[in-house]
Amino acid sequence: MLFLAPLFWATSNVTGKLGKTWLTPYEFTFWRWVLAAALLSWLFRARIRHDLPVLRQRAGWLLVVGGSGFALFNIVLYSAFARGASVVNVSIITALIPVMVLLVEVFCLRGRAHPLQWLGVALSFVGVVWVVSKGNPRALLDTGLAQGDALALVTSAIYAGYSLALRRAPAVHWASLLWAMCVAAVVVSAPFFFWEGLTHGFHLPVWQAWLLLVYVAVFIAILSKLFYMESVIAIGAGRAALTMNLLPVFGALVGVTVFADERLGGYVLVALVLVAAGIFASEWGAARLRGLLPES
Repeated sequence: MLFLAPLFWATSNVTGKLGKTWLTPYEFTFWRWVLAAALLSWLFRARIRHDLPVLRQRAGWLLVVGGSGFALFNIVLYSAFARGASVVNVSIITALIPVMVLLVEVFCLRGRAHPLQWLGVALSFVGVVWVVSKGNPRALLDTGLAQGDALALVTSAIYAGYSLALRRAPAVHWASLLWAMCVAAVVVSAPFFFWEGLTHGFHLPVWQAWLLLVYVAVFIAILSKLFYMESVIAIGAGRAALTMNLLPVFGALVGVTVFADERLGGYVLVALVLVAAGIFASEWGAARLRGLLPES
């Protein structure tokens, strides 16, 4: 389960690129969360009813956090693929999420960081710059970021904020919390969906799109989170969290496997090595800061 959770999450970028053939970013986001909310409503209806009073008390928090972390994140992500972003690039750029979280914790929330974590931040940042510049960072000064890569950076910032906000999540069952955030995502994505429909006309997705949407709702939106939760219970959060750092690597490998136009060129391999080294250094430093490893 611990292996499958990040693997399912890594396929999210692949589905985003595949989906642009049949769905606009607004359609993909809206139908994805409608299906996920409906499925959770059926599977966990008793648990959701039990937790509903607590969820109602935190409705505002759920709307903001679920709407941004689920709906806006996906709209921007799918827009990045619609503008030509590659799965490999987006997968590596997501390595900035823990970097952004660490920066906010230290500079805004008075957290602490080990020197190795700062080394990890530097290596991850250089890796991302290396991939978005195709191995020529100086060229960024002349050409700037590609639109797709720039939007991928925005998704990383959105998800970093979402990750930090989860510390204040209501104390309910994971399925109830996930359901509430899916509902919030439907509410936030609905105006975009209906505006597009009124402007360009409404139409139901083709059967290929429905297959993709069902896969996303079942495997990415629900099963991956269930597998990760069960893994944390089985072996502990510290050990389980380490596998999430495989996401950039899994994402890049899956993208290369599925799409003929995606390749692990020399500059991509350099970026992957830098990001992987940054993740390793950061986790090592975090373990030392928590006293899990000796300093010498």
